[in-house]
Amino acid sequence: MDDTLAGAGAGLAAGMVTGAAGAAPLIAALESASPDRAAARAAAQAAIDWDEVHGKLARRTADMEATFAGHGPWADAVLARRAEELAEIPQLHGEESAGVPMLVARGAETLYGLELRHLGHIAPMPRLARVPGAPPAVLGVIAVAGRVMRLFDLDRLCNGPSPGLSAALSRTGVETDPSGYAVVLRTGAGRPAALRVREVERVSDIVPPRTAAPAEAGPLVRAIAADRMAILDMAALLDLVKT
Repeated sequence: MDDTLAGAGAGLAAGMVTGAAGAAPLIAALESASPDRAAARAAAQAAIDWDEVHGKLARRTADMEATFAGHGPWADAVLARRAEELAEIPQLHGEESAGVPMLVARGAETLYGLELRHLGHIAPMPRLARVPGAPPAVLGVIAVAGRVMRLFDLDRLCNGPSPGLSAALSRTGVETDPSGYAVVLRTGAGRPAALRVREVERVSDIVPPRTAAPAEAGPLVRAIAADRMAILDMAALLDLVKT
């Protein structure tokens, strides 16, 4: 509440008092025409506790001035509601159709959508070393930007078809000519990890469908877009690779 509103409140309260005073000549004229009415009015006035009346008027005036100045219970409620409105995200025209920035990448047969905010780096497939006894989805370890991390095959994580790596990896334990890209994830304090994809197609703002993916799509697929793109549940994916 600003000073303008505070002034308006004071003016309104003052108007209540001056309005009552302005009606006095009319009341006097009516009483002179009717002696009985004047006597009744005098008796009523004698029974009125004017100190109490003036006190109530003063309190109401003070309450009104406080309200317009931004104080008091009513003003507090208004200000609290205003604070809630300001804290809400504005619903701009067409906001519901705003997309989420995603990396669109291709696996062996599947197109994937990965939210950009969870990705740290994209690099052509570096030298890959196999880890004996690792789960099928773990292709091995790589080094990106000086950090050693596990490399997961995104197709295998999502239970999709994934062609095997080259014979060189099977024979020597080191992939000397890998294809595809390593997409490094932002794992925070968890173990560093990257995903292997076959192609990196583009970065786009994508509107995730509101309908959840069918159960057969697996726990890592959040939704299936119109172009059959698998929108990944990045929270579930990060929980899986950080362990």
